[in-house]
Amino acid sequence: MMRLEGKTAIITGAGRGIGRETALAAAKEGAVTVCVARTQADLDETVRLIEENGGKAVSLSRDLTDASQVQSMVDIVVEKFGRIDILVNNAGGYPSEIYDKIGRQAIKIWEWSEEQWDQIIKTNLKIPFLCINKVIPVMIQQQSGDIVSISSRMGRIASQMGAYAVAKGGIITMTKTTAIQTQEFGIRANAVAPGIVDTPGQRVYNHNVGQDDISMGSAADVANAVMYLLCDAPKIMTGQVLDLFTTV
Repeated sequence: MMRLEGKTAIITGAGRGIGRETALAAAKEGAVTVCVARTQADLDETVRLIEENGGKAVSLSRDLTDASQVQSMVDIVVEKFGRIDILVNNAGGYPSEIYDKIGRQAIKIWEWSEEQWDQIIKTNLKIPFLCINKVIPVMIQQQSGDIVSISSRMGRIASQMGAYAVAKGGIITMTKTTAIQTQEFGIRANAVAPGIVDTPGQRVYNHNVGQDDISMGSAADVANAVMYLLCDAPKIMTGQVLDLFTTV
């Protein structure tokens, strides 16, 4: 039995990595999967893989840091499918320049430029905020919906990652706030906090900081955690974070 059959899911950052694996997993469970990212070629490949496996998917190329483009995404999905049952906030990331290329040490809080800080907060915290902000009114009208946001271990523990850690910690607080404010409308909001995940972007980053041999989890592991929250978690489970790492 496909546990998401009849549901429409928006997956952001679906062009590759965790987003692609999550889109594949949602489609396998029967959801009509709306794959959203900036790069159309990456989205086309994700849609091809889904359709090759018998799933249903469409792609939308959007800059999700732009509120008008986020609203356009929501409007098109509602017009085409009539509802939004699932939002997976996965889009985000960090540039390699957050590490000093000489010493390979994290940039100190007093060394960040305002432009660097703003860019990472925009990419990692503003995007999920805008998506939640624009999708929730649709879910309230439906009196149902599931939101899962991808945070990070960097948002859960003390780290050297500066703005990235702050943004990922912000996702956790935003998830809990969203859960409190939407529970009465039948909406759940949860998050997943992975450790280091083997994705194309992570491999580039590892190489830049001299950590090519570091142990990593898989994007499929994260997708499985998202599927647990969407398919298996108790209906009363909201405002929670699944940690996919050890603190030891």
